[in-house]
Amino acid sequence: MKNLLTMKRSRANTPNAAAMVPSILSIPHFILMEILSKLPMTTICNCRCVCSYFRNLISDPQFAQLHLSRSQPSLLLRSYYERESSLCLVESIDPCVVDSGINGDIRVSDKALLKFKPNCDLPIKGLEVLSSCNGIICLYKPRSYDPYVICNPVVDEYVIVPQVEKGSICGSGFGFCSGTNRYKVLRFLSLSVGFGLPGLIKLEAEINTVGTNLWRGVGDAPLYLHLYSGGCFLNGALHWIVHDTENCFESMCCFNFGKEQFQPFPGPSQFRGLPRQLQVDTMKMGVLKDGLSVSHHPGNDMLEIWVMKDYAVQDSWTKDFVIEIPWLDLYPGLLYLPLMVLNNGEIFMVSASVLFSCNMRDGSIRKVRVSRISSVIIGATTYIPSFISLRNAGTGRYPQVKVFMHSVEFV
Repeated sequence: MKNLLTMKRSRANTPNAAAMVPSILSIPHFILMEILSKLPMTTICNCRCVCSYFRNLISDPQFAQLHLSRSQPSLLLRSYYERESSLCLVESIDPCVVDSGINGDIRVSDKALLKFKPNCDLPIKGLEVLSSCNGIICLYKPRSYDPYVICNPVVDEYVIVPQVEKGSICGSGFGFCSGTNRYKVLRFLSLSVGFGLPGLIKLEAEINTVGTNLWRGVGDAPLYLHLYSGGCFLNGALHWIVHDTENCFESMCCFNFGKEQFQPFPGPSQFRGLPRQLQVDTMKMGVLKDGLSVSHHPGNDMLEIWVMKDYAVQDSWTKDFVIEIPWLDLYPGLLYLPLMVLNNGEIFMVSASVLFSCNMRDGSIRKVRVSRISSVIIGATTYIPSFISLRNAGTGRYPQVKVFMHSVEFV
């Protein structure tokens, strides 16, 4: 008993042990930002739920920009199962686990999988991903192009772009102007000219700055702009293929969001002189390894992928990959979009909502399955996740910034 009383007196005279332990909150603000910005997306989202201090820090625009500068390309999947529709982010692709089954499919680990479910006010059923910039996604409804929904599922925000009917909308694009820090939606209207004479049309372009109710005319686009070839965003511009009257490759063009005008863009010089092999219906533009890419099907079950090494330098176009796909000639209408090149040399591609991988070392082609997603995948695209808020991206005065997601699942 005497020893026990002595111990109690000793503890009473000793400073609180908990107070002597350094708190994580004592770490300088900027150091915590550095640490958090290097963590996986799933971990950061979990940290947001720990306390208000972490949530405010992660919501800081300075942290959002720091994280964006380090964010790596991921896969964004549109899935649908019965009445449920969702967006799924597959953050890390390299740690793939090969299925030991007979078919040899590739299974992507679910350790970095986030599933975003929309709230009841925003049913995304029927909407598809048009494009994304800095983690901001533009969703749209095919054919009608109404509505356009601008959202960032990571920060639970969305804006519906007001639609103004005028002519027949036949295409759209989405981009960002770094000079004004504004996101913009571009749409194309197919208008008849010549008092109804058949075959006489023009392609009029209009633009909406997200956060405003106004669609502004920005002139006519090239008439033979192949809208289905791309509209991929890179270096402040959208890019397309231009075809001739016989639907063969002729050139490329881009739309600069800073100048808000169309400009010629250098395409592969090797494409000239081969009109019969370069039908634009077999071509698809994208971004691969931080450069513009064009995939096309010249025939004989072969798929060629060209990559522009130096932006806007024509001579930098190189044929990086030639892939033999056994079913190419059987389904000539399908387009093939390379999504990313993994560290092990595998190329992830999507065609007709099917994810598959091409191994450039042994020529094998395998279907890609994402673990624990039983729903039907209806779309896949490359996506760089971010914590950019629509309220800090030029839309702060716009009253329609709303909560986008009902729940986030760490699958």
